Amino acid sequence: MKRLFLFCVFCVAVVARAQTEKVDLLLIAADDALLQPLVQQLGQSKSETHAAWTFWRGTLAGKSVLLARSEGDPLNAVAATTLAIRLHAPRLILSYGSARAHDPALKAGDIVVSESFAAFDGLFSPPSSLGQGIHPLQWQQLPHLLMTAGEKETPAMTFPADAPALSVALALTSPHGRVLRGVLGSANQVNREADRVAWLHTMWHTSTEDGESAHIAGCAALLGVPVLGVRVVDGTAADAADFARRFVEAWR
Repeated sequence: MKRLFLFCVFCVAVVARAQTEKVDLLLIAADDALLQPLVQQLGQSKSETHAAWTFWRGTLAGKSVLLARSEGDPLNAVAATTLAIRLHAPRLILSYGSARAHDPALKAGDIVVSESFAAFDGLFSPPSSLGQGIHPLQWQQLPHLLMTAGEKETPAMTFPADAPALSVALALTSPHGRVLRGVLGSANQVNREADRVAWLHTMWHTSTEDGESAHIAGCAALLGVPVLGVRVVDGTAADAADFARRFVEAWR
């Protein structure tokens, strides 16, 4: 019994220690192809596992960073982001990767930096009787009800990005296109119908579509952490990782 008690005390101490090891930046991306170029550049690199998630911690461009994998899925992304915030209290979250375009003016290689995020999976349909068909272009937006101070539910269609970080990112360049501000949209969807993409762009003013960026931003908003997102339109993992690295170098 005494050994069990001492082991429990040790575990609590380890968790408490982990929670005090704060980092400057949480860099979160969908998969290993996006993460490994930065993992390989980490100084004083350490890996740690919590539940089903592996994190890599170290230094990059003189900043302390934590790298996390979102799996490109809203649920996994929110879980990984929450764990990272609770354990390492980052000053800023950067969600990076590639995306499909919703804005027809965007071209492959353009990099969209979030001025805001929209999780476009909230929808409700007008009533219709059995046999009257399905009319998805008539569906309406359903806001997320964010729990705010005093256990008050506050409806939100979009989530804000960190303005100072946005300015830093917009000052960078893209080797294959433009660097533009826009609305990063996400949902657990893959939309390839041109009319639906146009409808989503009209309804949510989304610039791009990916699997998790807005959900990471919503999690950050709920937990009070500044967040920024960058997406390379039809880009490679190397392009996205390179832009993330250059952002870390420029950010103060």
